[in-house]
Amino acid sequence: MKRIAVIALVSYLAFVLEFVLFNAFGSWGKPEFLILVVIFFNLYLGIRFSIIAAVFCGLLKDASGIAPLGTYILVYVTAAYVTTLVRRYLYQKGSRFSRGLVAFLVIIVCFIVQAILVSANRQVRFSQLFLGLLVPQVLTTMIVATFVFQKLRDISVFFSLKS
Repeated sequence: MKRIAVIALVSYLAFVLEFVLFNAFGSWGKPEFLILVVIFFNLYLGIRFSIIAAVFCGLLKDASGIAPLGTYILVYVTAAYVTTLVRRYLYQKGSRFSRGLVAFLVIIVCFIVQAILVSANRQVRFSQLFLGLLVPQVLTTMIVATFVFQKLRDISVFFSLKS
């Protein structure tokens, strides 16, 4: 129960941080903290807690946006499963490069899922999506990924989440 409470708190704080940074700097200054939270809990605690984090993150993002309810839950649960697949085949425990690679691949897959869901509801130019969303999303998230993973690890150690 303590793990779930910490996951909910961390998800909420990541959501607030994303919201503040987006309103301050726009899409070029907003890393995908919620995806990093889902990735971290998958790498640190496993798929079950990653899916819990994905549901919390998705509910927060769905409740604050105009997308149909469940859109971001689907995106973040996809992130949890893709992280599991990448972790199984490419991840090396303790490697910063490996964590960065996992984050990069998961962000790309999540972007593709989001683009497919958005294009189902309205007509979208994929070149605009690529330049306007993917490039800033990947750049800003990769810049802060190592720092965020370290801070999330410190929080997890503080609350002694790992048994």
